[in-house]
Amino acid sequence: MLNKLLDKYNAKNVTVTTDAAEQRKLEKVRQDMLPAIFTGNNAIMEDMAMPLSKLAPMMDYVAKVADDLNVTIYTAGHAGDGNVHPTVAWPQDEKDVPENVLKALQLIFHKTLELGGTISGEHGVGMLKNQWNNEELGDNVDYVQHQIKGLLDPMNLLNPKRKIN
Repeated sequence: MLNKLLDKYNAKNVTVTTDAAEQRKLEKVRQDMLPAIFTGNNAIMEDMAMPLSKLAPMMDYVAKVADDLNVTIYTAGHAGDGNVHPTVAWPQDEKDVPENVLKALQLIFHKTLELGGTISGEHGVGMLKNQWNNEELGDNVDYVQHQIKGLLDPMNLLNPKRKIN
């Protein structure tokens, strides 16, 4: 039954095991992934969630963006719930974030929303994604957030000039 489901959604390179030793090896690969990416690189790790039926097309899109913009993107996540973490890396000696890295992230955020996903699966919205948060949730939510901020922080002392200015 699992194989039928994986085939239905065009899953590729999937390892399924019930062997405890093999499970530990797979978990170790996941644990070692981020230190490997961040060693010798600058990187921005993102967080988004997709409907499961859109996960494979999204991964194909991320690979296309990487090719089109000549950027390195590593992607891992929790395939069972649609949460993915595209991580865009560039050489450590480049201190500023390259334009093609920012463009790649913008394209990925836009596609996530287009496919019915959310730009924040579990880690919240930072400054980079703030504009996308407003696009995803709409003007009414933005308005309510500003109203709450005004009520709780009328002197604008808490995080001035941040998400809700």
